[in-house]
Amino acid sequence: MLSALNRLRWCRPHWPAPLALLFGGPVKYFPVTPCGVSLDQSTVQPAMSPSSLSPLQLEAAEVLDWPKLLEALAVHTHSTQGRKRCATLKLEAELDDVRIRQQETTEMVVLQEQTDPFPSVGFPDISDALIRVGKGAPLEAPELRDCGLVLGMAETVARYVARHREADRIHEVGKPLEDQSQLRRLKLSLDAAILPDGSIAESASSELRRLTHHAQELKQRMRDKLEQILHSKRYADVLQEDYFVQRQGRYVVPVKVEMQGRIPGILHDVSASGATVFLEPRELVDLNNAIKVADLEIEREVRRILRELSALVAERAESLSLMLETLTDLDCIMARAALSRQLRAAPVSLNDQGRIMLRQARHPLLVLAKEQVVANDILFDESVAVLVITGPNTGGKTVTLKILGLFALMIRAGLHIPCDPGSEMGFFSSVYADIGDAQDLTKDLSSFSAHITQMVQLLHEVPEQSPARSEESLLREVLVLLDEPVTSTDPTEGAALASALLLHLAQRKLKVVVTTHYSELKALAQSTTGFANASVQFDLATLSPTYRVVMGLPGGSAALDIAGRLGMAASILDDARNRLQRDDRLLERLLSDVQERQRRLTEDLDHAGQARLEAERAAEEAKKLLTDLQLSEREERKGMKRRLTQEFQRARAQVQATMDELKRDQKLEKAKQAKERLVHMEMQSAGDGDPDRMTVDPSRLAVGNQVELTGLGIVGTLLEAPEGKKRVRVKVGEGEVLATVADLVGVRASRPTPAPRDNRRPVVPKAERDMIDRDIANALDVRGQTGDEALQSVVAALDRATLAGQPRLRIIHGYGTGRLKAVLRDYLAASPYVARFQAGDRAEGGEGVTIVELR
Repeated sequence: MLSALNRLRWCRPHWPAPLALLFGGPVKYFPVTPCGVSLDQSTVQPAMSPSSLSPLQLEAAEVLDWPKLLEALAVHTHSTQGRKRCATLKLEAELDDVRIRQQETTEMVVLQEQTDPFPSVGFPDISDALIRVGKGAPLEAPELRDCGLVLGMAETVARYVARHREADRIHEVGKPLEDQSQLRRLKLSLDAAILPDGSIAESASSELRRLTHHAQELKQRMRDKLEQILHSKRYADVLQEDYFVQRQGRYVVPVKVEMQGRIPGILHDVSASGATVFLEPRELVDLNNAIKVADLEIEREVRRILRELSALVAERAESLSLMLETLTDLDCIMARAALSRQLRAAPVSLNDQGRIMLRQARHPLLVLAKEQVVANDILFDESVAVLVITGPNTGGKTVTLKILGLFALMIRAGLHIPCDPGSEMGFFSSVYADIGDAQDLTKDLSSFSAHITQMVQLLHEVPEQSPARSEESLLREVLVLLDEPVTSTDPTEGAALASALLLHLAQRKLKVVVTTHYSELKALAQSTTGFANASVQFDLATLSPTYRVVMGLPGGSAALDIAGRLGMAASILDDARNRLQRDDRLLERLLSDVQERQRRLTEDLDHAGQARLEAERAAEEAKKLLTDLQLSEREERKGMKRRLTQEFQRARAQVQATMDELKRDQKLEKAKQAKERLVHMEMQSAGDGDPDRMTVDPSRLAVGNQVELTGLGIVGTLLEAPEGKKRVRVKVGEGEVLATVADLVGVRASRPTPAPRDNRRPVVPKAERDMIDRDIANALDVRGQTGDEALQSVVAALDRATLAGQPRLRIIHGYGTGRLKAVLRDYLAASPYVARFQAGDRAEGGEGVTIVELR
């Protein structure tokens, strides 16, 4: 019985931790990752899908390093299923499907950059479990736990997709996860029965709870009994040590081999030294049997629970499979978005006309491997059928071929390509590439034979243009990349065969990009419609490539220069130059001169770009300097206003002294002079503080000047000259008011206009004119002003009112927050001009007005 329990302990990792008490120690579980799967990259090898590509296209993808890019993509997945999907990424065959895949990636990039990013789609692979349960096989507890994890992840993703319906394509992909009410009930059942560690919960059923508690009680009785034996004098001499163990699932004690006859019981094991036997005393047999029976009952109940839960999963196996497929799709889309950010890639416009307008294109694998990668503009439209790229070895010709081939595959897989926004890429349903040495000694193929064999296969696989299909429908659907075609043979025959091959491919309406050193192909590209030249730059000063692609110009091979740089003797190089045909020497010299001129133009363009950037920086600095100067000027004006305020305070002290003197000797002339000085200083302050105000004496104002009534903040037009007058008429709006000359401040000078000939005035009732005159005389509106501005206005108004002999002043400050009122009343309480002040009555404005009675 103990043997059966021991076997059960090691073979049932899904049992709950509370059941460990049944076995006298912790239950050992098999190691499981948090999502129930191992993401060891070595377990999944990228592979091309043979169903989507022909053998020749598969070979092209291999030479373009497409599997390496898929490996880089799979690193960004969070599940085994997603990794498998990325390793065999489907290449769409229709342009509309390609646009859908591209939109999915673009939307996921946007979602990942938001404050609420798309959740990481990590989930275990339950596909095998769903197949088995669909055939009626029960699942183990860890497998049921994994089903619950998939359901939980699906619920999380469904809630996120529902919140972000603006991402149309992502919402469409995640739509199968939305209405899963039946699966929610399944998840609740699984969560209630299976613990996160993949074991059965004690609360999975009432019967399991009862059996577990019963087994625990038997276990505790067994421990108590063993403790009595270990501390009994009867066993003191026969026990090897004071401990107990399990053998074959039954509890035993270690007994000295020579003393085994003194204890009746069952022998279960012998130590390695032979000095100890493990004996089950007869008094423990019945209790061990009871524990065995209890364990078997627990196992039967656990099996029953697993069968019931497996049946529930089997009922929803189809829905679970769809859910698993959807999560896999989303995990793959997330990986595509992550790779796009890693490559600093961008979505591009797509066309089916073979137009390629790539700006600052970079090889994706180089971007992953290096910090700095030379970017190139590769621009040739649908009118170019064959692009011939020439230049020195190791100059970047083959890299350019691979960029175009990888980009063609990437857009079909829904991947963004590493180039600048605003680029455009043609859609090619098939990509063929003959790059590298295809020599195969096992098939008796030389390099020449191997390349020719590939060309023959290509011509057989790509059909002739059908008359039934329009030129637009077939135009540039196939991209062919040829690296040094028809080499390893006689150069003259090779050049002739290569020329004929390119002309034939162009007639088939294929898009062809070819690298070569044949001068004949350079001349062919220069003279044939539908052909174009391009080259990679070579720095003659350093005799090193720049990896810059120049569109429209052929390039020289620079073989002799490179050989000299590598240490070839000068005499050999001179002999080689003499052996060159005269036309070849002229052509190479011409190409070298063109390349050198192009290099200088490129350098000049770079310098011009840098100069433009420096000019833009200088303009920004000048703008910032101007802003700083304006701020400094405003601060200076504030300082000037503070100084003028101090001058006002001194002037008011003089006025107060004059008033005191007036009370004694009634010298009106001195009061008049003080008043004029105060008004003059106030006008100077107004002119300095506000550039829109005039700093002229009121007596110099002319008819037609714009003036401001400082007490009310009203601007009007002067209708009569103020010379020798105390009050003048001012046009305000459509009416006229009488204003005290001392209350007028000239606004920025305007051209005097003669008084209107029509002496008729707007009809204003006398009572209204009298009220306006009184308001002008004894009212001050400071609403909307700051505390400092309002104080200055109030102080000036008190000065004028005192000099004019006005008994009271009404200050309109409004309600607001009450701060302005408090500031003004604090000042009035300490002013020597003020006898007392109070809030206005309801008709006068209540707490929004302060009535000041002057001394």
